[in-house]
Amino acid sequence: MKNELWVISMVFIFMTAGSALADDWRIFGAQGVVQIAPKGGEPVTISNEKSPMMKVSEGSTITVKGKGKVVLVSLKSRQAFEIGDNSTALVDPASIKAIKGTVNPKSGFAPPTGKDGKMGGIVMRSISKKNRSCLKALSPVSTTVLETTQELRWDNQCDGLSKVTLTILSDEQVIHSAEVLSSSSYNLPKDILKTGNRYLWMIDGGASFDMASGVFLVAGGNEREEVLQRMKEISQLAIPEERLAYIYFLSDRGFSDMAKEEVERLRSAYPEAPGLSELP
Repeated sequence: MKNELWVISMVFIFMTAGSALADDWRIFGAQGVVQIAPKGGEPVTISNEKSPMMKVSEGSTITVKGKGKVVLVSLKSRQAFEIGDNSTALVDPASIKAIKGTVNPKSGFAPPTGKDGKMGGIVMRSISKKNRSCLKALSPVSTTVLETTQELRWDNQCDGLSKVTLTILSDEQVIHSAEVLSSSSYNLPKDILKTGNRYLWMIDGGASFDMASGVFLVAGGNEREEVLQRMKEISQLAIPEERLAYIYFLSDRGFSDMAKEEVERLRSAYPEAPGLSELP
């Protein structure tokens, strides 16, 4: 799961049945070597890191070469399909059809029933220029963390917005949601996060405002123990070269937030060292 990076830049909007929407197939996650060939075009190998929420046009073929998978979801019907190892599929207007190998329906994407008892789909929100980017996820974002208890932090510059909806997803499934009155942070309850899992968190200001998201991984196993050991060692060292080595140790392993914190500590300890300004 560590090699799977998925970011869902969308928002759930519960619509009444019968809404006229063109279907819109998006990649929610990809692993391994994946090629997409648009109708009448040549196949192109996509980047797993850039694939989340990639739009796939009708008539395209998707091929998973060797071991891997692709998860596609319709933003209209919330149908979801997983294309498996050594498989090729056709993107049909109403479904994903196997040409070779396995294509299986994937559950867990249907939206909850609204107050009116009707079901709906997902649409991409169009945000006005006035309110664009007034919400920004701050931490944890694109990083690995050690603890399963996390404070989610964001910047709220939206005029008149005092409440946001927070959603946590793991493996494309919603595992926690809450209405948050705080304008800038939320402490996750215990037992929500598990070591070794990757998570997406989203904050949504509602139809008139922006949304923002962040992805993080909770370290587990040997990696967690290795970082904890280095933390213990570095706490007893003050020489800058060892602390710089520790910063790169963290950065190389994806602990970007921890690395940034160490950079700030080092800058505070050596405020006259101009070279430290070059660190991110």
